[in-house]
This record gives sequence, structure tokens and C-alpha cells, in this order.
Amino acid sequence: MITDSDLARPLLPGDGPQEFFLPPLPRLLPADYHPDAARIEISSNGWVRRMLEPCFDSEESLLLFLRQRNGLYGPLTVPYARTARAQNIADWYQFVTVIDSFVSDEAALGADHAAAAETFAAVVADLRDGGDGGGTASLYGDAAQDLWRRIAAGMSARQVERLVASLEAFLRGCAQEIRSKLAGAVPDFEACMGVRVDSFGCAFLELLTEYAAEVDMSRPAAEGVFDEVHHHGMRQLILVNDLLSWRKEYAQQDTMTTVRVLCEVEGLALQEAVDRLCALVEHHERAYIAARDEVLSGPHGQREDVRAYLSGLDHLIGGSQEFEYLTPRYFGDGAVWDGSVSGWISLTAPVARFRDAPGVPPCARPARPLV
Repeated sequence: MITDSDLARPLLPGDGPQEFFLPPLPRLLPADYHPDAARIEISSNGWVRRMLEPCFDSEESLLLFLRQRNGLYGPLTVPYARTARAQNIADWYQFVTVIDSFVSDEAALGADHAAAAETFAAVVADLRDGGDGGGTASLYGDAAQDLWRRIAAGMSARQVERLVASLEAFLRGCAQEIRSKLAGAVPDFEACMGVRVDSFGCAFLELLTEYAAEVDMSRPAAEGVFDEVHHHGMRQLILVNDLLSWRKEYAQQDTMTTVRVLCEVEGLALQEAVDRLCALVEHHERAYIAARDEVLSGPHGQREDVRAYLSGLDHLIGGSQEFEYLTPRYFGDGAVWDGSVSGWISLTAPVARFRDAPGVPPCARPARPLV
């Protein structure tokens, strides 16, 4: 977990600006809440405690994680799904977010990329053994097996194969992020995006969108029908996340983020980097919509399952952005969203919000960690 001392050390060359202005982003896609969102979030928090509590070093660390409201990500990204499937998806996203949290923590998985890779291999081995408890029962294995049993039951054989492959890709990307951070290596933009496609979980984001809509897009996806849709949609997701999570990534000295890439590799000032990424977000969001509409106007667009899947992707992208505005994971423990989506953001205030003007002196830091 991050402490106040993490916030005090310089991270970028010359210890640059301690705040930036986030312009309004397009938000052209729907952001809806599942009708059972509150109950799903609460139930998912209970699942984290039952299945993943041993992963946390203390009760306070667990509560800190639960206060981030990660259990709401599922209900925001699949608001149309049957409640049982939405619950399974919420728990899956909690599971991978726990892993992502410890990847950035040098007192946990982030301490050693080789050891983390061994842990990740054990998780995948558990699933490849069928998710029946017959594997290595890794630290995360019981939770992975529980998710496997619930989610795989509603998937085709091809989707089940993709589920394991998607988790494997995510864990591979996490291990690469740890390696890069420990080496202090900041990649170029395209190399960063290549890793982020894995570590952001793009493969399972697409797959769980199918699962929520109760369709199987394995064949048209393999045939390249959605290549442009996925390319632009996933880049929009990653870049929005990099912008809204920059406080967290800055404090944790993470290297695999496009904000830092533009600052340290391309030499842009922080505000210039933010402005460029905002322009890219708009480009990819509009290009996604154009690619989606092209599929809908073509022969595949007459299929109800294809139309349901593409509608699901709309909600995935819009809901993901909604979540990233509201989570204290990115704005500090105790943050409460007031609906603002643009303004000045402090990198060092214990709890941040979008402000109308720059230069507000930071408040006294609390004793507890920021994120």
C-alpha cells in the first residue's frame, strides 16, 4: 500500500507540476447502472472477504480495498445482464483488481517479477486442471476456481478456452509491468500499449461482455469481424484509465502508463501529455463508434447476437469510464464523487477532486495511506 512518504519523493525528471487540468472527455457512450447494482456490490465485497482475505496483510488493508468500490465495476459495465451473471462478473473484476493492486505493491507481488510469475503460473495451472481443486491451490487459486466453476458453466467450450487464455494474458502483462517497474524502464508508446492490452485485461473484457449478453462471438472474432471495433474500443479504455488513474500510478512510480511514457520518453510536459492523451481518447472513441456502425450496417449486423454484443461493448466502455470517475482507488481514500468530470487534479493531496482553479494548497496529510 502507498504511504505518505511515497507521495513526497520526486518521480518525474525535475519533479514537475503537482497537478494537471483534465478537459472534458467526449462520453458518447452509455453509462448505466444495473438495477441490482447495490446488492451486487455488497455481495461481491463479501466474496472478496471470504475468498481473498488471506491475500491482504491486515484488516485495514482489506477495508481500504473494499472502500474503493471495485465491486461496482461489474454492475456498471454489464447493466443489462441477468443478476447472476452480473454477480459473477463483478466478482471476477474484484479478483483481477486485487491482483493488480498487489502488482504495484513492492511489499507484495510487485517485489519480484519472477516470484510473481510463479504465483501466476500456479493460478493458471489450477484452472487448466479443470477448476476442481485438484491443482496447486495457490494463494489466489481457490478464488480462481470458484469463479471458473460459476462462469465456465455458462460458456461454450471455445469460450472456456478463451477464458483461461485471457487470464493467462492478463497475468503475463502483470508480470511484465513488475519487471519494467523494478528495472525503472519506461517503454515507448506502442510497446507500452502492447503490454497494457494484456495487463488491462482486454481479452477477458471482450469475453465477459459476450457472457453478459449470453452470446458467443468466438467465430466472428476469430474471423476478424471486430478487429477495428476492438482496436479502438480497447485503446479508449486504456487511455481513459491512464488519465484518471495517473495520481495512483504517479505515487506508485509505475512505468507502464502512457502519461509517464509521453513525459519521460517523448519529453512532453505533464499538461501537454494529458492534452495529447485526451485528443487520442476522442479519436479512438469516435473511431470505435464508426467501426461499430460499419459492422452493424454490414451482413453481420443483421444478426441479433452480434448486435447484442456490440451494445454490450458500448456499455463496457461507457461504464468503465463512469467507474473511474467515482472510485476512491484513483482519487484517495475517502473521496466521494460529486459528478464532476473535468477540472484541476492534485497529484499529492490525500483526497483529490476536480477543482475549478489550480494552485489550491494541499491539506494536511492523514496518517492512513492514500491508496
